Amino acid sequence: MTDYRESQVDAQLDEYFAKRQAARAARVRAFLDSLTARERALFRDAAVMGYVRGTMHPRDAEVPLNQAIVDDVVHACFVYPDLYPAVATIERCPGFPEKCPNLRVVPADPPTHDGGVRCGCADDPEDESEGGRA
Repeated sequence: MTDYRESQVDAQLDEYFAKRQAARAARVRAFLDSLTARERALFRDAAVMGYVRGTMHPRDAEVPLNQAIVDDVVHACFVYPDLYPAVATIERCPGFPEKCPNLRVVPADPPTHDGGVRCGCADDPEDESEGGRA
């Protein structure tokens, strides 16, 4: 019979869990890397908003049907377009990104996002009457 000391088992379990965690992270990274930048942005916006809305759901309340959840998440993305630009942009500019005449560069803001481009079609025009005054 093998004598497994507690510290030996703990070390083996720690090593096993570290390997499994690294494998899961590599699988997730490979999946995300296989997506286009647009697909990644949509996936991120929907996942984050879904998580946020889920944490706001009362624990004792009935979970709504899938379509109601989707509707709620999309509406919330429209309400906070600065936080979920990939989803909100579709409504504003159906030609985004290929045919958008108002692309804007978005600098990276780690760890929030990696930067990229966004549609400027729905931006409020600058008020020129106020711009020149000191």
